[in-house]
Amino acid sequence: MTDTPATGVPARTAPAERGRTVVADRAVRRIAERAAAEADLAGRRARVTHGSAAVRGRRTDVSVDVRLPYPAALGETGEQVRGRMAERVAELSGLTVRAATVRVQSLAPDRSPAPQPPPDADRPTGGRARRPWSARPLPAALVALVGAAASGALLYDVLSVHLADRRPASWRTGTVDWLATHGPGDTAVVAGGAVAAVLGAWLLCLALTPGLRGVLPMAPVPGHRRQRAVLDRTAAAELVRDTASAVPGVTHVRVRCGRRRVRLRAHLAFGDRATTRAALRTAAGTALAGLGLARPLRPRVALRTEPHWRPPGTDPAPAAPTAPPPPASTGGAGPDSGTDRAGTPEPEPGTRPPDATAPSEAPSGAPSAAPSGDETPDDPTTAKETDS
Repeated sequence: MTDTPATGVPARTAPAERGRTVVADRAVRRIAERAAAEADLAGRRARVTHGSAAVRGRRTDVSVDVRLPYPAALGETGEQVRGRMAERVAELSGLTVRAATVRVQSLAPDRSPAPQPPPDADRPTGGRARRPWSARPLPAALVALVGAAASGALLYDVLSVHLADRRPASWRTGTVDWLATHGPGDTAVVAGGAVAAVLGAWLLCLALTPGLRGVLPMAPVPGHRRQRAVLDRTAAAELVRDTASAVPGVTHVRVRCGRRRVRLRAHLAFGDRATTRAALRTAAGTALAGLGLARPLRPRVALRTEPHWRPPGTDPAPAAPTAPPPPASTGGAGPDSGTDRAGTPEPEPGTRPPDATAPSEAPSGAPSAAPSGDETPDDPTTAKETDS
């Protein structure tokens, strides 16, 4: 049962609910002044000259006088200071800010010292940056698998012999007998030792080298030396290739990116060779400098000219002379003149072709051996043969 108070007797207040929390005006004023001075104005700060605060219950009114750095936009800068002050006062005091007033008294040149870079920023970015270590998943998995299989087989055979009173496995007894009968001078033993030595050297190399040869370490972020980033070599080569392809006159660009240098090979179609080589070297250096690598890469440019390339200012090669057309025959110049491509007159229908054994040129003063294609023979015998 619970005790109920008698009628007419006022209820007592619990001890935890007695009293009240009072926030002094001075405390609120100090919070407002500090909050106004903490406002970030593009890397600069406002200077508070005076402040006031009035607390009424759970509400408060704050006001500060500030001196802003010059040059600054008064409206925007004052709003930033006012918002920062109202937010911090409400957060730290637990009161509701009814009014927050910022009065700009004056403007003053910003004479605050320049922000000092972090200690790590003074170190050169091109130091000895190491590649991240590779986990070597494939070699580790192979070694673990072989070791686990051999250990499991040997453990099973030993337990079966000692617990189940079974005979040892033939492979174990055979191995022991073979090792007992063969010494270090045998060829098989020497070959096995050489293979084991090579495998051991390979495992040591994997354990002592970082691996990941396909990536390039990038410079650490100032102030965060433990954060590391890497860049793939193919990505760096593609960036350099795209930059070199934009140089006028350059074609067939090939780029190979190594650990310390970048080899760029290109062909020149037109333009000056020395100027284009310098432009390629400058473009490659600019692209590599923008990658942010810990160790800058050195570009090596090889430029070869195309077969049709000519130095600027030289005349083009003269064209090959063309052969003059063959002279027209005396029989006629038209297509229907009765002359074939070789210049030999074709015989007319019904006429006898000239004798093939006749000389090509008649002696001086002698009559022509055959009439031309357009002339009519005056011999009546030939005319009769033609009519027949």
